[in-house]
Amino acid sequence: MPRYVTNNILIELLSLYKIKNIVLSSGARNIPFVSAIETDERFACYSVIDERNAAFYALGMSQQTREPAAIACTSGTAASNYLSGVTEAFYSHVPLVVITFDRSPYLLNQIETQKIDQPAIFRSVVKHSVSLPLIKDEDDIWYCQRLINEALIAMNRDCPGPVHINVPLIGDQNKLVSESVLRDTAAAIRRIDFIPADDEDKWREYAESLCGKKALIVMGQSLPPDEETKKAVRDFTALYKIPVLSDHLANFRCCETVFSEAVIKALNRKTAAKYVPDILISFGANFQERIKDIFRPYGAEIDHWSIDPEGLIKDTFKCERALFACRPETFFAKMVQYARPADYSADYLARWKRLEEAAVLPEMPFTSFYAVREFSKVIPRNSILHTAILNSTRLMQFFRLDESITCYSNVNAFGIDGCLPTFMGQAAVTDKPAFLVIGDLSFFYGMNAAAIKHRKNNIRILVLNNGGGAEFHIMPESDAIPTIDLHIGAAHSRSVKGWVESMDYRYLSASDEVSLQEALAEFVAPDQAQPVVLEVFTDMKTDGKFLLSVYRDLERSTAPVVEEQP
Repeated sequence: MPRYVTNNILIELLSLYKIKNIVLSSGARNIPFVSAIETDERFACYSVIDERNAAFYALGMSQQTREPAAIACTSGTAASNYLSGVTEAFYSHVPLVVITFDRSPYLLNQIETQKIDQPAIFRSVVKHSVSLPLIKDEDDIWYCQRLINEALIAMNRDCPGPVHINVPLIGDQNKLVSESVLRDTAAAIRRIDFIPADDEDKWREYAESLCGKKALIVMGQSLPPDEETKKAVRDFTALYKIPVLSDHLANFRCCETVFSEAVIKALNRKTAAKYVPDILISFGANFQERIKDIFRPYGAEIDHWSIDPEGLIKDTFKCERALFACRPETFFAKMVQYARPADYSADYLARWKRLEEAAVLPEMPFTSFYAVREFSKVIPRNSILHTAILNSTRLMQFFRLDESITCYSNVNAFGIDGCLPTFMGQAAVTDKPAFLVIGDLSFFYGMNAAAIKHRKNNIRILVLNNGGGAEFHIMPESDAIPTIDLHIGAAHSRSVKGWVESMDYRYLSASDEVSLQEALAEFVAPDQAQPVVLEVFTDMKTDGKFLLSVYRDLERSTAPVVEEQP
């Protein structure tokens, strides 16, 4: 009998979620699953031939035991016959796992027998529906686990109800005959523990588990948190002595904050091994990609705890162990409430702080990097600052800003199209000085937004014009593409001057250190009669190559500190 990794993962997770009662209907597509689970002592299997009765039978079992039951059938109209019972379960708020086996998704509408659109059958009467991948590699195994965890968590989240897991199995796809591979897969299967806000025993268990562990917080983009949240985070980090990796977009800092941009760029996958936490706690929206790249290879060593008010899995590091369905302030307050009395070590925090201190930037030629550094020194307190995605946001993260400055960037959907209009909307509803740092291509993409009539005189736009996409010259292999500036880097020789002046903006420009200092003084001056644009001209290739050299310099400057770590 074929051994399918998908079946292996599904059966193990059903067991981990303590789903014992399985109602099986006969058929060909589900033979590998049935033959595996009917001899597994962790489950009680029941045979009900017709699927309509099977669904209602499992519904009754779940109602009586107050525990979820599962049903499993072959493909085609067998799955359709579950609909009546699943509908009753949905409106009765009864947890039910609906497992339908399926043919290849590639065969839909291709005149194949027993191949219908099974994922669509229960769409309006289940809390969550997933269709598992055809497994070809480790990413598919991770994705398969994540989808099943999402479904089984959704079954009892908030109000109970049925969930649907569709399982395509075709030929040799998903089949692994190696017992060692099956054992390794089973060993790596993990249930993501769902922690609702009112499960006090779980909170106590997790708080106590922090004792003696190296823990790290990764804080993503956030609007400025309220005072309750700030206090909760600060109380938690001060008690447990936990470093907080964050940047300006988190709009928060504390004594334990480690500004992530320079320190993460200073590490590579090998040296990062000395900074891998036992427990990684994440919350907020998106954060720096390199943090993900650095820690993902060490997933087997990390327990990732995510905090999500919606109770949705965010398995960013492919090692999520716990999902806390609450607001961040609730998480941190409860962790302080249930903390085990102990003298928590500050060694791991000190290790990150030493790395931060050692990450020293080199001397800078006149580049976009230089322009952003000089601008960061003069941004007025209580301003708002929007940085366009990629280089504008990246460069600003290297420099400290006053805590009163509120920072924004469209780093979640991550498109260059909306940076300028988003900023214009932010500036329109505040009287604070409003600054935007934006690259030339991003500005040209959204330049019509500069003409929106509701603009105010608090607007200050710093355009970094290096004649194209310097982003593509950060890649070490860029020199190997002789035509890189033609379409990839979109090189140009245009200026924003004519457009912004026609829109009644005051226009300033700079092309060297002296002219930049003169222009910045006027750029940040308050109470101007017009919105202001400052265009700084640099060279695309120089910008890209210098930034790449900064990364190498950071590795060198931090090397002695990294080497002394155990």
